[in-house]
Amino acid sequence: MIENDQEKKIKEYVESQETTTSNILEANPIAKPKLPWEKSEEQISLANQIGWQKIPIKDLPTQGYFYPDGTEIVIRAAVGAEIRHWSSLNEDDLSALDDMLNYILERCCTFKVPGKLSSWKDIKEIDRFYLILAIREYTFIKGENKLQVKVSESNKIDVRKEMIDYINFDNKLMKYYDTQKKCFNLRFKSGKEIQVDIPNIGVVQFIKQYIQRKQQMQQPIDTDFVNFAPFIIRDWRGLNDTSYEKYVLDSNSWGITEISVLSEIRQMFIDTVNPVIKYTDDGGMERTAPLNFQGGIKSILLISDALEQLE
Repeated sequence: MIENDQEKKIKEYVESQETTTSNILEANPIAKPKLPWEKSEEQISLANQIGWQKIPIKDLPTQGYFYPDGTEIVIRAAVGAEIRHWSSLNEDDLSALDDMLNYILERCCTFKVPGKLSSWKDIKEIDRFYLILAIREYTFIKGENKLQVKVSESNKIDVRKEMIDYINFDNKLMKYYDTQKKCFNLRFKSGKEIQVDIPNIGVVQFIKQYIQRKQQMQQPIDTDFVNFAPFIIRDWRGLNDTSYEKYVLDSNSWGITEISVLSEIRQMFIDTVNPVIKYTDDGGMERTAPLNFQGGIKSILLISDALEQLE
């Protein structure tokens, strides 16, 4: 894990960024509080000075195709408080696991788009796990936490983020990619256009919470549109129950052709997502193995065989 003095500096920095709005206003009554997703150039610069690391956009599973030009992502190592919270994870609760992954990303990742309010919520869902593994590797820079996958009855291999193959973009799918809009732009013979995007964390998070609220209030949900919503709704900003339900109403205008095409595009995307480990065996052959970590998901940020660290 990172050295104590570096951890202290990072902790101090994180705490300094969590200044409450009331404190800001008290110090400067005319100051305009920053929105939660705003990051200034000064903050990025300071972050780099105290242990943040830039992630090349092209290295992400999406290869940067679906982010605006100039997008930057920097990460830092997880500190004690975050790892302590991670240790409480119940791996059998998929909703809690989703929340925990977002918690680590929110705390340890900064996402920036030039000239635009930006947030970690703009990160594509497919890229999230890659970034979590990058945070893990930066946390355990001395290699004291080995993340392993069992590839045979007698053989385990150490896993690095570069070994995980998340998605392969099919040429049949990519021919609809719009380099200007950074999404798939579907043009129908009727003259109608529908933009389809790779789901981002903010939209998926809203949909999850929306469904939970509706279920608690025992209100009906258009489950058919839920299947398309993460691909159709591109921005989580301003998204609320009213605006979401407008998307649902708009979807009622889709004809058979639109529904058929959207269903096929969605299925093509689902089929391309297949997280596996790629490795080379002792004979030099490239192999794949299921993404199933020894020690479970918790082993990402907890030291395996921790007792061996004792004297």
